[in-house]
Amino acid sequence: MKFGIFYVLECPDHDFTRAYREMLEQISYAEKLGFDEVWLAEHHGSDYGSMPSPQVAAAAIAERTERMRIGIAVSNLTFDWPVRIAEDYAMVDVLSGGRLDFGVGRGYQPQEFHNMGVGDIQGESREVFVEALEIIRGLWSKPVGEPFSFHGRHFDIDKIDCRPTPVQRPTPPIYIASISPETLDLAADQGYNMLVTPTLMTMPELNSFVVGAKRRLRDHGRDILDLDFPMNWQIHLADNEKVAVENAREALTWYFDAALAAVPQGPGVPPTYERYAELVTATEEAGGMTVEGLRDGGVVYVGDPEGLIRQIDTLHDETGLQHLICWMRFGGLEHEKVMRSLELFAEHVIPRFRDREPVIPRALREPPTSTASTHPFDSTSPFTTEDTMGFLPVENDHSIYFEHHRGEGRPIVLIHGWGATTRAWDTTLPALRANGNEIVTVDLRCCGRSDKDFDDVSIVTLASDVVRLIDHLGLEQPVINGWSLGGAVATAAAAQLGDRASALILTGGASPRYTATDDWPHGGTVADVEGVLASAAANRAETFRGVAAAVCAEDPGEAVLDSIWDMFMAMGPRGDDSLRDLATVDLRKEITSLEIPILLLHGRADAFVPFSAAEAVPGLNHRAEVVEFPASGHAPFLEERDRYLAELTGFLNR
Repeated sequence: MKFGIFYVLECPDHDFTRAYREMLEQISYAEKLGFDEVWLAEHHGSDYGSMPSPQVAAAAIAERTERMRIGIAVSNLTFDWPVRIAEDYAMVDVLSGGRLDFGVGRGYQPQEFHNMGVGDIQGESREVFVEALEIIRGLWSKPVGEPFSFHGRHFDIDKIDCRPTPVQRPTPPIYIASISPETLDLAADQGYNMLVTPTLMTMPELNSFVVGAKRRLRDHGRDILDLDFPMNWQIHLADNEKVAVENAREALTWYFDAALAAVPQGPGVPPTYERYAELVTATEEAGGMTVEGLRDGGVVYVGDPEGLIRQIDTLHDETGLQHLICWMRFGGLEHEKVMRSLELFAEHVIPRFRDREPVIPRALREPPTSTASTHPFDSTSPFTTEDTMGFLPVENDHSIYFEHHRGEGRPIVLIHGWGATTRAWDTTLPALRANGNEIVTVDLRCCGRSDKDFDDVSIVTLASDVVRLIDHLGLEQPVINGWSLGGAVATAAAAQLGDRASALILTGGASPRYTATDDWPHGGTVADVEGVLASAAANRAETFRGVAAAVCAEDPGEAVLDSIWDMFMAMGPRGDDSLRDLATVDLRKEITSLEIPILLLHGRADAFVPFSAAEAVPGLNHRAEVVEFPASGHAPFLEERDRYLAELTGFLNR
């Protein structure tokens, strides 16, 4: 794995001499510490960035370093004549001895376009960018001394040469910074690498984008393991979390205020830049950005080294992260704090990942062939007595994640609630294993480790996935236990299975109906659900933190809240539509038709599914029985765990 550092060179106090001196000292120190590279960003005319010509800084850095590669992230190709850009960066490659990595973009800040005299073309910047990049690549890759011509809509050059020629042939590595499908197609067709940053998206959104981008590039014939896809992340490390947060608070607040002020917004946003305006609107509606919200959303990492190691581990598995660029001097953060952060990263993080082998993103890996080719109860199966986990394709090349815990006893399938994961059942699993049960847990579509870009996340389709998984594992007469939204999925799955299921358990289950109607006076309204989703769209991290806090009747403590929130934050945005479908789905006919025992384990103080809804189910099906948990809210398996497990295992052992 490779590690770099990054500079926009924000300078809030306008002491540019100090800022440049500190940057050069930090870069020299980073090389001694073992960092692989430095990346520089081009910006013009505002406090947001003070490096209008990264090629000048790159030449200075080339003289002060021996080994580090020098990356540009990015050169804005819409701001200058492409021949001049090609010449300048060819010089950098020569002066550095072939250490240039050339990142390119089209710019996004309206004031910069105005400053550079090209404000009238921002709406056409993608076309200008593509033509300029073609010219630069052509000038670099042609034989030495051979003239180059290009005739396009925005540039017309005839018989031009480039002096000097880059050391790296045919060109220095080229990286493109973008999130648009059009630029992904360009990268795939031309063999470019990609640069990505979570600065304008949460970490779950970034994960979903990276996996989707790599899938698209793979489908274009690119080898994912050969693709360099560095992630640029704002990071500050200190000896403990509290110190790190206090160190970074002022600088982060300044940076994001400046960033949001600089992006396109308001009326007249140029075409192809609408996402920036949407971000500003959503942030304003959510009451602005806070350091806590930025940390919760994974937009930044501020904390101790061990927490960062855990997050990089996850990113490596989830997205195939193999190249991390550390943006440590954000918002003009004090020099000594940046130097200490560099030291901690080099001491604790780099050694843990330096030799980590590249991996394909988890969602793009083929499911293990052994679990599909060998029946799990075949005596010749190597998995007869072992637990397995895997990915089951359920729609095209999209897969869901599952865990299969072996046992000789009655099989039970555990289905989590909206936004949760298989980890919701971690306090339940040990008791079921001790009871001898065979246990299956599953991450629903768009949740946890399952793929995030499913189009259909309806309750009925989620239930069909459960049935397919049951068939795949060869479970006989399983019990289906669904928590919260998972209760609706469990009911629909039991209805699809018919006499192939042996029982249904609803743990605070949102079934048979989640919202109230004239003839079902239990629950909230569809408008309530839409309000939650609108809040999540405006500030996902803060909304989910609030939802997590409402799960239990009493405060369960920060550790439990963090675990619930972590599960929510692993859900892709498309998972929101499963809650939207739950608001209208009605499973009363299905639950009435079931000819199997039904057990409802329900908290009296449930804030999401009222206890009266559970009490009404025996009126629909005489096989149903309700067990009340008087001290519990929405999660009796957490709040009254011992009694919950006793009721659950007692039912399974009947």
